[in-house]
This record gives sequence, structure tokens and C-alpha cells, in this order.
Amino acid sequence: MANKDQENIPVADIRGLEMNVGDFVRYINTGTVGHILEIMTDDEGTWAFLDSTELYYKIEFLEITPETKAAIDKRKDLEEDIQEKISRREEIAGSATTENVEMGGAG
Repeated sequence: MANKDQENIPVADIRGLEMNVGDFVRYINTGTVGHILEIMTDDEGTWAFLDSTELYYKIEFLEITPETKAAIDKRKDLEEDIQEKISRREEIAGSATTENVEMGGAG
């Protein structure tokens, strides 16, 4: 059974640094970052709920990070820019038809 509302549970990140609700952390397996909104324990261990994904992560796979919200926003902007460029290329490629292409051959 989960035990919520344990904001005062003493927990440490992968490097042994104390983590608390509000800390900015990174999930080491995927690089996902976010602020801890909740810390809870259950039969499987201690978990931190991150604001960025609205998912729980086992605390032993998290590390406190100095990365800031500005850095995350910059990365999101870059990802959106890349997606936009990919979409434009797909549109251009999709609009090309054989009518616009000259057929050539020997003869």
C-alpha cells in the first residue's frame, strides 16, 4: 500500500545527495528532468513524482541537477523548431508530383 504525503522522507539521489520536494532532478535512464512534487513509499521502494511527466520515478535513478527551467524551455523550443522543419520538408516532398518532373531518355 502506498504511503503518500511523505514530504519529509529522508531520501538521497544516486550520488547520495539529499532530495526533497521541490528539488530539480534528472532521471538518469532517459534524461527526463523535472521538479519533485511528491515523495512516497510503497512495497517496491521510494518514488518521486515529477511535474514534467506526471509520473513516478524510483529515487535511486534520479540525480539532483543544476539544470534550470530556462534550459528546459530552450531545449523544447529547439525540439519544436526541428519538428517544424521536418514537417515542412515532408510537405514539400509530398507536393512534388510527376507533372513537375521532365522525363528524359535516350533516343
